[in-house]
Amino acid sequence: MLAKRGPAVALVLALLALAAFGAAAWTTAHPPTTTVTDRANVQHVALDTSGRATVAGDGALHDPGTVLDDPAVYPRAAPDLVYTARTGSTNASFARVAQNVTLVYTATRDDETFWTRAVPLGSNATTDTESVTTPVRIDTERVRERLADYRAAAGDAGSVDVAVRTTATYRVAGYEGSLSTSAPLAFGDAWYDVESAADTRRHDDEVARTVAVPSTRLVPPWALAGAGGLLALAALLVVGWYRAWRPSVPRLAEAVHRHRHDEWISTGRVPEPGDALVVETATLEDLVDVGIDAGSRVIHDPERGRYVVVTPAAHYRYDARADGDDA
Repeated sequence: MLAKRGPAVALVLALLALAAFGAAAWTTAHPPTTTVTDRANVQHVALDTSGRATVAGDGALHDPGTVLDDPAVYPRAAPDLVYTARTGSTNASFARVAQNVTLVYTATRDDETFWTRAVPLGSNATTDTESVTTPVRIDTERVRERLADYRAAAGDAGSVDVAVRTTATYRVAGYEGSLSTSAPLAFGDAWYDVESAADTRRHDDEVARTVAVPSTRLVPPWALAGAGGLLALAALLVVGWYRAWRPSVPRLAEAVHRHRHDEWISTGRVPEPGDALVVETATLEDLVDVGIDAGSRVIHDPERGRYVVVTPAAHYRYDARADGDDA
């Protein structure tokens, strides 16, 4: 196979090597990608509230003058509540920010509000600041009395409740937004309570970018390059063997025919034919066919590399080819 088609085989191997190198180069230059989203200009804004009251009258649990910061409950002996709302930015200063604190009474029935009254408690607005604080004072005894009056007026029409509502509007780092909280006020015979409330918001910009991901191909680029290298090496070996070591095609054919028809061939010394007709055959197999048809053996003269069939009419001859001879 290689003796006859060595150059063709080498060419095919070289083309396959080039294809493998090309595929490796293409896959390296065009890796699988995916789109990821980054967050830029991230800003966090938070609104939180706190309460403080000072015990003014005698109480079984607290001495007069005791300052209570966000306790579980406030004693009735500390009726003046200082309620503080604070809005802050953790990343950049506010271009502007405004807070409003309002006491809101609502009457509801089956979770539907049918009456509302809002009492402003305080507000604050400023610019170029990282935070704003709005403290307001709430007379809880007065709120208790008003709440009782409103509940008596509503009767069995619904329930009346009160809460401290805080709203904040702002502009920061190019974003505009708002926050709000509602802290219900609850009253007992000897205590009252205001729930803590907080609200937060995050702002950011989405920035999409394309990144390479680990290859999911069945054949990675390095494997394609390796296969291309092996194919190129095989092509070089075939070319080298064909040029330096390949046996003569005619000699191979002669050896095959000699082995196949060995029973019709005898070794001997072939004399010059003289005036006899000499017919040269193209292959040893052709000469053997002549000998079979003529009923004569083929004589092989190793010294001359000649095969001869002698008949009364002519001498049929085949001369063995040298390695470099053409077929």
